[in-house]
Amino acid sequence: MTITERITKLLEALCNGFLEREPYIQLGFLASVVGAPLYICGKPASGKSLIASRLTAAYKNPRILKAGRHQQKFPEKLSDFDIIIFQSFNSSDEVTKENIHTAIYDRKDATLILTGDQRPETALNNINASDHIVLSMSLPESLSPKALCSILQDQTMLNEPKIPDELVLTREEQLQWMSEIKNVTLSEDTLAIIGKLAEICDKHDIYVPIHKWIALTNIVKATAFFNGRTSTRFTDTLFLGTPIWGKASADTIINENFGNVVQSVLLKNVAESIGNPFDAAANNTKVKNLLHRSNNLYETKMFNNEPCLHYRITISGEATPLYVPLRYVETDEDFHPFNELKQVESRVRCNYHGTSNCSISIDPNVKGTGLRTSVKTNNPSTKFEDYAKMPSYVLREDDPEICAKKKEELAELKKETDLQLERQTKLLLAIRDIYRANKEFRTDLFCNLEIYDKIQNNLREIFETVSATANTIKETEALFAEVK
Repeated sequence: MTITERITKLLEALCNGFLEREPYIQLGFLASVVGAPLYICGKPASGKSLIASRLTAAYKNPRILKAGRHQQKFPEKLSDFDIIIFQSFNSSDEVTKENIHTAIYDRKDATLILTGDQRPETALNNINASDHIVLSMSLPESLSPKALCSILQDQTMLNEPKIPDELVLTREEQLQWMSEIKNVTLSEDTLAIIGKLAEICDKHDIYVPIHKWIALTNIVKATAFFNGRTSTRFTDTLFLGTPIWGKASADTIINENFGNVVQSVLLKNVAESIGNPFDAAANNTKVKNLLHRSNNLYETKMFNNEPCLHYRITISGEATPLYVPLRYVETDEDFHPFNELKQVESRVRCNYHGTSNCSISIDPNVKGTGLRTSVKTNNPSTKFEDYAKMPSYVLREDDPEICAKKKEELAELKKETDLQLERQTKLLLAIRDIYRANKEFRTDLFCNLEIYDKIQNNLREIFETVSATANTIKETEALFAEVK
């Protein structure tokens, strides 16, 4: 039986009947194996003591020191114990505080478990132990109706589990494994994820001491070790995206950013392409407009750094100039022109409807004030009223220079479209390969399925977005067949 098979069966036995608490037992087990101090908090009857007892059941004949709420006498020689448990400790009791600090510093390799009903930020701050407790697990206040009914139907589920002798760990095995776990290699992806989390902590003033990072990293290594690997991968770090950090504010910040951190590491080789997406729709529209536009030379003037057609409309007895960029002529787009102050005039809407005649609509709110008023409505009307249709003066039809410029622009657009189709195809293949490679990791022991599935779903959404972009580019490619 391999280590992975053994630990899988051991965890199944530990979790048997303890519904909806399996993730806490799994994470608590990892912490106990590497000697990382653990705090389990929750309301009375939430399962704190049951989890602690099941964690101790993973070991063969462990020497356990149990310190109660009012523990006064504490052993001087802690090396006689393998597991130290402070059950429902009183964080305001000075003797308890002193005993916990003694256990933190003198326990050597012993597993340290604290249980209580106070939130971590309260309980651990009261005893000045926030920096020493590696994991804080807050249990849900209740069970789902389904889980509750299962327990009520068979209350023996809450009994102490019977673990086969061939599954339980001896103290010698634990110490040997602790040594071997330290030799597991941290992969480049793992180090990148931890590094980015550390940056987030620094940015938001979340203090995580180096010894805590080391302990958390040992848990990451232990996850890889129990999966039969000598190197870690991103799935081993997923527990870092759960509420383990000891403060609600820290949990919230890290949990909100964790998915993006992992995603950025997984997509590191294509992150620039994803972060700067190609506007395939705009490119498609530009090509269509050029293909369907005539070779007419219109009377224009340079305004706001581009050639514009000049119109003058009269509103409320006042003649007002408008400047329409030449790029919109003969298109079918709604747009706002420039006013004489070189600003976009949002109270006027224009559209050529594929012709050379400009249809002008206005916001009805300006009928009584005109466009030159400095008072603009905070909530301009979304319904424009037709106001005028203005022709465009053609200087020359089928102008040779216009023909040559149009041909040149189409050639440039064709070149860019070909290049982007190649890039988007490579990007699609890269995302697909990452997604497929990750699929086999879902069955990893200790894999947090909720976070894993969220990451995979995000990858699928990115793939679909890039796929849609590629399809639009292919449609644009087909347009060039019209070029003579």
